[in-house]
Amino acid sequence: MQLLYIKDIVTTQLTIVDPLAPAAEIAVSRNGLPTIAVLQKEGKWGCILAGRTNLAAKFAWEIANWDVVLKPAALLTSPLSSLPAELLSKTVLFAADGKIHAVSTPEQIFAAMLSKYQLLQSQLNAVLDTVGESVCVIDQNNQVVFWNKRAEKLYDIAAEKILGNPIDVFFSNLLVKRAAAERLFVKDQYHQPCSNTHVLINAAPVQSNGQVVGGVSAERDITEIVNLNQELTRTSRQVQSLESQIDKISSGNDAFASVCGHSPGVVAAVSMARRVAATNAPLLLRGESGTGKEVFARAVHTASGRKGMFIEINCGAIPASLFESELFGYHSGAFTGADRKGKAGLFELADGGTLFLDEIGEMPRDMQVKLLRVLQEKKFYRVGGNKPVQVDVRIISATHRDLEDMIACGDFRDDLYYRLNVVTIVLPPLRSRREDIPELVYRGLKHFGAIHNPGATLSKAEPSLMAAFLEYDWPGNVRELNNILERLVILADSDTLTTACLPANFRANYQHTRLNNPANAQGNLTTLPELTTLERSLIEKTLKETNFNKAATAKKLGIPRSTLYYKMQQFKLTGDTVRHLTQASKS
Repeated sequence: MQLLYIKDIVTTQLTIVDPLAPAAEIAVSRNGLPTIAVLQKEGKWGCILAGRTNLAAKFAWEIANWDVVLKPAALLTSPLSSLPAELLSKTVLFAADGKIHAVSTPEQIFAAMLSKYQLLQSQLNAVLDTVGESVCVIDQNNQVVFWNKRAEKLYDIAAEKILGNPIDVFFSNLLVKRAAAERLFVKDQYHQPCSNTHVLINAAPVQSNGQVVGGVSAERDITEIVNLNQELTRTSRQVQSLESQIDKISSGNDAFASVCGHSPGVVAAVSMARRVAATNAPLLLRGESGTGKEVFARAVHTASGRKGMFIEINCGAIPASLFESELFGYHSGAFTGADRKGKAGLFELADGGTLFLDEIGEMPRDMQVKLLRVLQEKKFYRVGGNKPVQVDVRIISATHRDLEDMIACGDFRDDLYYRLNVVTIVLPPLRSRREDIPELVYRGLKHFGAIHNPGATLSKAEPSLMAAFLEYDWPGNVRELNNILERLVILADSDTLTTACLPANFRANYQHTRLNNPANAQGNLTTLPELTTLERSLIEKTLKETNFNKAATAKKLGIPRSTLYYKMQQFKLTGDTVRHLTQASKS
């Protein structure tokens, strides 16, 4: 809160005509203020609004009739609120040490207050017109007293048209009125204030001195998300548009059908993996925990055509003392408690196939030397054995750690790093591929629905749920998303997934994400690139299916033909473009 100081409401440009005379006149020449007569009597200063006439008569007044004198001059830097309220209607002289320092008049006080109010109003308007939400404030009579530019754009109602009018004239379904009438606090609630508009709303009463004097609401537009979700679920063809593509891929022989997503990062990773799969070169998968490194490793193994098994070992889950015997096996009697018949290690089991070393950064340093030897010589010795075991194993390793830093610290061998890092594929985190989230949601909905609710017809996600998924940062990536989807499917009591059963840790992390990412919290969800990509893909797919019949395309999508023309122009989708893409996909 900005304060108004005494120095803001005084005149200090004073000319004392004769400070030693019984009566001294001060002429104030600032902002066209009237002349003020200042008198001295019995060592005290007073001032009278007298002009320049009849000073002798005024000098005869008693001190009780004079305005108040405040001292010392340090008061000039005090807040105006420190003055007694009755002084604000008088001319006030500020004096100290026998000298007059400043004079203030009610006109100056009013002008300063008005200027400060106008400044604060300008700052408030600038703030509220900068935020991403549409903001509305009503008074106790439900009349609109504030309507920012985002609200003008969202509802196509100019501020000059709605300000000062009852909000009921414009809307029938109002949470802001309920918030004011019932002292209700609403947080991120899905709301439809009028037809064809969908928002996530925050609302609260406006209170002054314990009394409700109005209400305030802030709304984030999710109309585009809702419309997209409705388009995907309006008919069986639209509901399953993404699922049918997945089924088509899965029904073929594509080893990478299990990899979900069409974002640039995923497409680049799959493209690289396809090229590497047919070779025996070691492959290093890098990415945060939960990004799907094991899924990629299995896909590469399947695409490689190797006849042996896919064997996975988590290097961080095996005690260091057992690591060698688990990896290379042991002969009978190799150590106390060993099986009489001995045991084949994971390298032997993976002969002719693929060994996936997950969390390679957790491998003990002494084991790194032995692994390096196997990679170089293609053979090893069982624990307690003296005959070499020859193997043909493809090595795929994975880590979320910074191996380069580990090498610098001496925790990871550089020679092993160069052996494993022949080809590296970096898997992007989910927050960097948000356009894949709708596809992941519908695939997870189908997968977990078949497991936990085989008789149910789960087919939709609530708009506010999809909005939250698209905004969330997903520290646990795809694994976290699947975990939440499975929970929602298990607890679903209708054909639509809702936000009601979201776990508490998701809600807490979601709020933290919004508070620490102003771009997400203030941005319009409809500008997210993933929505644009998905919308373009849906229109392009339908154009292909209808052989570029725009009337049929608009009908299938359930949108006006004018909207389709606008979207085609926006995405630069011409007949030649779609036909070219169709031919490219066939080839």
